[in-house]
Amino acid sequence: MKKSQKKLKKQEEEELKQLNNSSDGVEILQKKSVKDLISPSGIDASNIDHMEIISNAKRFARSFFVSTLPRMCSFPDIFRDMYMFGDINTSIYINPIAEARSQNELNRVINELETERIVAADRGNINRESVLTQKRLEAEQLRDEIAAGYNKLFEATVVSTLFAYSLDELDKFTKLLSTEMSKTLVGIKSTWAMQEEGFQSNLPLMQNKISKSHTFDRRSMGTVFPFTTSEVGHPTGIPLGFNKQTGVPILFDNFHSSLTNYNMVIFAKSGARKISYNENSNFKIISTYGNRKLSA
Repeated sequence: MKKSQKKLKKQEEEELKQLNNSSDGVEILQKKSVKDLISPSGIDASNIDHMEIISNAKRFARSFFVSTLPRMCSFPDIFRDMYMFGDINTSIYINPIAEARSQNELNRVINELETERIVAADRGNINRESVLTQKRLEAEQLRDEIAAGYNKLFEATVVSTLFAYSLDELDKFTKLLSTEMSKTLVGIKSTWAMQEEGFQSNLPLMQNKISKSHTFDRRSMGTVFPFTTSEVGHPTGIPLGFNKQTGVPILFDNFHSSLTNYNMVIFAKSGARKISYNENSNFKIISTYGNRKLSA
């Protein structure tokens, strides 16, 4: 009996030691943060125009910021080439501007444009005078819309980081990206001597360290969201309406293989006939696909 009790005590002691060793391993994992777990082996940020990410395979990274924008743009063409270029990350930091500050800045711009217009008129420069007159009218219209609450100004910073497995490929992709973005009159510049700040600005940490911003109003701000096409529909769908931007009919198939589910949500103001639209859609779907109800 005594020998069996001694054996049981030894087994219990060994089990306790194993549990203590496993708990020490768990504590070590708990002490590490998410940054420590996902970070690479090392990053060399000593270069002026690129960075080296050292991990299982060495990669090169170069960060850019949007330097120039076109006067007019269309959705979703302005940044589509940047979103779909390849191995690239893009971050957009959007900060609203207070109405009082917007009014003061627009009034200052209007006064400057009017002064330049008067000088151009005195010199007989008719072309410059007409351009400045148009800009002044647009600034006045934007100021009145903001004062009435129909519009708002935003400051936005667009930062991108391009990756490649060799420096030659990185230079090649940089030229190609610059050429593609120039098609929509968007100019990009490398964050020269600030590659580390540009790379950190593109991480999901919400820290913008690039102070290069552009001013957007509410309508132009909607064009920067990462949608790749303005066309919605499927060749096997049922008619739901027309695209207001392009005038193309929308043929939507709720049961298309490219969709994760067949549900649809309808948003509209009160009295816009959402129920009748839902009933008509259900009738079209039932007549086309059988007894399958549309969830709205």
